[in-house]
Amino acid sequence: MTTSNVVPPGGVRAVMSNYDIDVDTPKAEHLVFLDSRVLPVLLGRRARIWLQGSASRTGTAAHNMALSERRAENVAAYLSSRGVPTSQMQVDWVGEGLAAGGIPENADNRAVSLLAAPLAAPPTPKPPTPPPTQATPTNTSFKIRLLGGLSGGEAMTLDQLFFQIWDPPHQITGIYVFSGLGKGAGALPLSVTLQGPWNDFRTTGPVAVDEFGGAARFTTGGVAWFTVNYLNMMAMPRSTRTTPNPLSLSTGFTVGAGGSTTVGTMVLQFAGRFNGP
Repeated sequence: MTTSNVVPPGGVRAVMSNYDIDVDTPKAEHLVFLDSRVLPVLLGRRARIWLQGSASRTGTAAHNMALSERRAENVAAYLSSRGVPTSQMQVDWVGEGLAAGGIPENADNRAVSLLAAPLAAPPTPKPPTPPPTQATPTNTSFKIRLLGGLSGGEAMTLDQLFFQIWDPPHQITGIYVFSGLGKGAGALPLSVTLQGPWNDFRTTGPVAVDEFGGAARFTTGGVAWFTVNYLNMMAMPRSTRTTPNPLSLSTGFTVGAGGSTTVGTMVLQFAGRFNGP
């Protein structure tokens, strides 16, 4: 029995030699080696074993080829009986083709050589690269309209207003809700403003339609069609602002009369494609 240190990590390389002359069954010492050194490498893990039977020069070449085949196959059968799948084995034989030495009988040639080694773990696949996030296009020329709103209160005024901002060149729109609280006075406890026309405005730098959220102030006064309205979006990105600032807005018909100034927040509700009215 000869072992070699030239072996993959965790593996074993050996020559189980000194088979009896013209005998193909492993010796007891061979079986002990297989049980103690080889089976632990193979069982319950990704591993393979390569077996190669050989023979000495005594006898014909055909006889020795068949003898070396039986020696290798018998070792494979023993390992299989111990639970090693045949898919983990590669069995080969060379007869007297690799016999060393000038004498017909050499114990080192009557052997089964083996290499058992764990297989390298398959590489962990890299997670797929997510597609790049499509940034919303920016622009400096927009349109805005009031879609509708409610205002009410006595000592304090509460506004709930819906605005639509449109980027015509890119055909993208953003819908915002403004919720604000402030002071005001009205002829009715609750006033309703209907959808108004588009109002053109510009920004001092490139802005996307989904970047108008944040702190804002809305000021209004008047009755019916005759109202004056200003929207100051105070949280514009990258130190930009609207032109004019605040925006002067034409709105729809207002059911009620009065005036108020409220401070609150513009919150984006939707952003997407919009081809226009």
